[in-house]
Amino acid sequence: MTTRHGNPHRITFSQWMESEGYANRDEALEALNDSIVPALCDEGCEVEPDGVCEHGCPSALLAMGLI
Repeated sequence: MTTRHGNPHRITFSQWMESEGYANRDEALEALNDSIVPALCDEGCEVEPDGVCEHGCPSALLAMGLI
């Protein structure tokens, strides 16, 4: 399945929030205050806040435009 980003591994921030059980965006963003954050990847990759995983998916912070 190819997403709107052209990357079959890329998930949305909302999909990531749901998979992690966060109730809202603020709660999820608060949890991302670390040196390693999740990539928006269906493989569960973690990256540096300004990084991209081996599947080409950006960190949640980068994808949200916060970096």
